[in-house]
Amino acid sequence: MLEAHAAQCAQAVERVARLETERRRATATRSLAEALQRSLLTAPPQPAGLRIAVRYRPAAQEAQVGGDWYDAFLTPGGATTLVVGDVTGHDRTAAAVMAQLRNLLRGIAHSLDAPPAPVLTALDRAQQGLGVTTLVTAVLARVEQEPGTGARRLRWSNAGHPPPLIVRADGTPELLERPHDLLLGVDPDRLRTEHVVELHPGDTVLLYTDGLVEHRRSTLDDGLARLVAVGHELAGRPVEELCDALLTRMAPEHADDVALLALRVDPAG
Repeated sequence: MLEAHAAQCAQAVERVARLETERRRATATRSLAEALQRSLLTAPPQPAGLRIAVRYRPAAQEAQVGGDWYDAFLTPGGATTLVVGDVTGHDRTAAAVMAQLRNLLRGIAHSLDAPPAPVLTALDRAQQGLGVTTLVTAVLARVEQEPGTGARRLRWSNAGHPPPLIVRADGTPELLERPHDLLLGVDPDRLRTEHVVELHPGDTVLLYTDGLVEHRRSTLDDGLARLVAVGHELAGRPVEELCDALLTRMAPEHADDVALLALRVDPAG
């Protein structure tokens, strides 16, 4: 009986040790993926007359490692390029694909210095040519400024991503819900479209991933409606404070990764 009891204890100890080893490996994997993401999510530029703030917050669960990313950079022609995207999946593969596509998109946008639609088309074709079969949603936008007049406009193309939000200087919010195009990775030959809105001093543009608006206990439409309401309530706050408040109000449970980018036109013009 003592030998049988000792054998059972040994098996139990072995199972506990194995589970602990697996837990350490999972934690190390997540830490590595988060480190990869954070190393790529660099500080944004601060062009004259614009203020940009960014946030990346990983999900609380150890298993939830995703492919969310943001990016902001200047093209050779002087336009400010903004990107928020989401690679499908929550694992090391999603994080690795995110890194590959983020850098690929940067290179294409800088080389072409073209409007968003042809840049996304070039990315889609490169993705196919390189054998990257993962589906990706993204919004690519450019803030352009007219020489002489100084008037600004936002030009964007949406590849199956949640719509940008614009909050006007007077606090009026508007979801930029235009017909969006296919996700990246579906049909690289499909024509992509662009949309344009004028930007005025004090206007704020918000790009985000679905972790900000999608929750298990509500629909996407409910989440977007909440975003519009919260955007109105927070209008006028500095963009850094705005991003923090949006994460606290919109996604307090840390249920999914969130990438967030806010751009404001200087109220002084």
